[in-house]
Amino acid sequence: MPNHVTNRLEINADRETVQKVMNFLKGKTDDDNTPCYIDFNNIIPMPEELLIEKNSSGDFGMRCLEAMQRQPFYFLLDDDDLRAVQWMRGLAEKDRQEALQLGETYLENRKKYGYPTWFEWSIATWGTKWNAYNQSFEEPNILWFDTAWNGVPQLIQKLSEIFPDVEFHYAYADEDLGFNTGRGTARNGEIDMTIPEGGSNEAFEIMFFVKPGMDEYFELTDEGYKWVS
Repeated sequence: MPNHVTNRLEINADRETVQKVMNFLKGKTDDDNTPCYIDFNNIIPMPEELLIEKNSSGDFGMRCLEAMQRQPFYFLLDDDDLRAVQWMRGLAEKDRQEALQLGETYLENRKKYGYPTWFEWSIATWGTKWNAYNQSFEEPNILWFDTAWNGVPQLIQKLSEIFPDVEFHYAYADEDLGFNTGRGTARNGEIDMTIPEGGSNEAFEIMFFVKPGMDEYFELTDEGYKWVS
């Protein structure tokens, strides 16, 4: 399981413009009627061809195909390529063909999009491996959502490019309290982020801002913020 990162996005604009931004971000309602306030695909769409299974069989199949294209002579393969070929040879014929087929799809995607699957693309493009989850909207203009492992400042920067006259105040904080935090402002395709050192007073203060009420459990000492005993 990943660390869950809480994200706070404040849309600074008149009510009509805030609604326009929210309508743009809105995704499909889940099967259980849970509203989707933000779908990253509305900011930077993921190519549908990348929505395929990400697993070790495909990775080894891709590596094996690459190895044989680069060096068709078995005895000249490097150690990593040799392991991939040997792993493939240890599979049953049906499994080997499926791995090679998936590996071929990975190679085609990488040639076309720069990445073999959704996993690599989303980390590089969105900054996190999954779409937003645990979403909520706080009237009149604050959107809350979680992401896996990282915040998504590059997505917020892109959003500000789409709505250049809107100022977005963005902050995030990891569930590892006082670490992996950031805060900044985005406008007209540019973002100014402050990403303090983990464990610093500034990092804790950003965490308090993103996670209201957590400040009650800490006290500021000469050595920085500490849990209240």
